Amino acid sequence: MAEEVKDVLADDGEDIQARLDSLEKVEKAIDGAFNSGKKERAKVTQEAQLDAAEAVAMVGIAFESDVAADEARRITAIAEGSGDRERIKTARKKEREIRKKAKADHKAATESAKQAYDAIKFSDPNSMGFMRFVQIVFAIHIASTLILLILTSRDTVSYSFANIMDWIMVVLEGVSFFFFINRYKAGRPFVIGVALVGIIVPTIASVASGNFSLIVLLTNGAWYIFLFFYFLFSRRVKATLVNDLSFRKGEYEPENFVINRRGWPFIRNLIIFFLVFSTLGHFMEIGMCQFIIMGLVEGEVDTTNTMLYRDLMFPFPMEGAVVVIIALFLYPFYTWLKKKLKPVFFAYLISFVTSALLCATTEFCAGLIFNADLQNWDYSNQFGNIMGQVCLQNTIAFGAAASIINWWVYPLLEKLLARVPNDIMNIAFAFILMFNTIIWSLYIIVPPWISNENKTPQELAQLAQEQDLQAIQDERGKLSTYAALLGTSSESLAEGVRENKGITDSEREAILAEIDGINVRISAIENVLNSELPEELIPSVQTPEASSE
Repeated sequence: MAEEVKDVLADDGEDIQARLDSLEKVEKAIDGAFNSGKKERAKVTQEAQLDAAEAVAMVGIAFESDVAADEARRITAIAEGSGDRERIKTARKKEREIRKKAKADHKAATESAKQAYDAIKFSDPNSMGFMRFVQIVFAIHIASTLILLILTSRDTVSYSFANIMDWIMVVLEGVSFFFFINRYKAGRPFVIGVALVGIIVPTIASVASGNFSLIVLLTNGAWYIFLFFYFLFSRRVKATLVNDLSFRKGEYEPENFVINRRGWPFIRNLIIFFLVFSTLGHFMEIGMCQFIIMGLVEGEVDTTNTMLYRDLMFPFPMEGAVVVIIALFLYPFYTWLKKKLKPVFFAYLISFVTSALLCATTEFCAGLIFNADLQNWDYSNQFGNIMGQVCLQNTIAFGAAASIINWWVYPLLEKLLARVPNDIMNIAFAFILMFNTIIWSLYIIVPPWISNENKTPQELAQLAQEQDLQAIQDERGKLSTYAALLGTSSESLAEGVRENKGITDSEREAILAEIDGINVRISAIENVLNSELPEELIPSVQTPEASSE
């Protein structure tokens, strides 16, 4: 169509010619959209093609109006030659009306061409404009935060509000990448929400702590303020993020449900199971240790184990790996046994034994690699142990847990996840992946130069002292928080609680008990430090009154 109009309007001026040349970009944009494999993007480009076709039609109408105006001018000239005033008056009036219409048609054609050009400009599936810069900033922030976590020992990391807030923003920015890659419309309100979190939460925290400063908040939140307004008003964002989330659940029949073991959804679910059960395995280990403490099973428990009792998000990859193995091998084997063996009791028995042996093999192999010195666990005193890495008691316990997952938990989870729309599951996967990237970078990935195994006794002692100093700082931070909430100072906190009439007697007693506990913990840590630290470091851990003086 554009080529035909070009031939007709070859002599109509460079302006229309340039406008038509720009419309030719539609075909390239369409090819790019279809070649990208995104049908939604192709639809957007087809809409741009319609806008372009409308613009070409408007140019044709404008050309026809020009022809009519020229004809009206010719008739006026004839009338003027006749000398008939009435005829001349009528011809000129009609010419003015036709030229007015021609001018309006030209204006409409220009607006239509501009709209078509914008549609073509924003329909390019490979162009993100300034959003590409936003992606780069997100990537730099995510990478720098993860590298810093990897280089930070879990024993010295500070769980301050600023750090936790930074980790939350990394997770949200990582999910934003998913929206950008898939060009989802939901990405726009999501990033606007992320920006609001980055603005509002620090503001509330600064007000609550009594350290509110508008200049500091505006400076620290400048990036998120910019993001908020850019994603709220940018035409590029609106034109680029155009795909709708699909809420189609797919084919799901509860009675005849069969796990689809092919394609991305199955792989995605395996990754989710590994990450989630690696974290849940931590609490399973705590439960097992609790049974030992209660005397229900044999064993020894080190209650000072910071990996188990302090770092509650510390992943246990061995448990996650077992669930993946269940999904890949044990569950198909179990379903095959149920079909082949009668009575079904033998299928359950063989499945249990297989699960127990698998757990024992996994723990033994992991032990040879990560527990060669028996520092993480030691079953040497347990019955039926092999090299202290595995024992009969734990093999039976882990086999029972694996069997429960194999027989009921795993198939139930697959059924539940199959009912969730695929796009929603992908978003959930992005959240889980980014969250686990944070905790794995902090807890699992440990460079050799910060590992405690390579530290001298003097370095370990210094590390313990630093941890005690950090503990004192954390406890004093709790006192400061109480003081800020009650509008009093840390030194007169107890008195302020007693005089506060806005709380009940039970709340007052609970707060006073908590304050007493904090002071006791601070004193205990200070006593240890004062007996171990060199004299030049002792003043830094004196009581709050001494510090304030």
